[in-house]
Amino acid sequence: MSNVTPLSTVAPPPSTTQEALLAVIRRAKSSHIRWRAYAQGLVAGVPVSDDVAPVQHIDCQFGHWYYGEGQRWLGHLSIFQDIQGPHELLHLVYAQIHRLVEHRRHEEAAWKLEELVGISKTLIEQLDLLEQEVHALV
Repeated sequence: MSNVTPLSTVAPPPSTTQEALLAVIRRAKSSHIRWRAYAQGLVAGVPVSDDVAPVQHIDCQFGHWYYGEGQRWLGHLSIFQDIQGPHELLHLVYAQIHRLVEHRRHEEAAWKLEELVGISKTLIEQLDLLEQEVHALV
């Protein structure tokens, strides 16, 4: 089990400040980047357990935040809603990578990893836009 603090334990209360929301968004972004590093490790041959790099989009730390506190506090923002598609796609591609690695098809997994990294960059860009949107809320 990972010793990383779950996002929900550091999330701000519903009567949150702008800075607290920004901190949680940044923490969610960090959680995603860490998950992506585990996916990259898996392709590189590093043993990665499903509890640190879940295959399902609702099971990762980012997904817990997105479908929980994030949805409650930011779900009304269209940029927040736009994050769902790339996040789900990211996990679909990761599921393919996971299967390829299980079947020792590492070269194909490496190609799929390039696709995953591209989707990840899109997700991070959207999180950056979400931060900008929260900055604009005054």
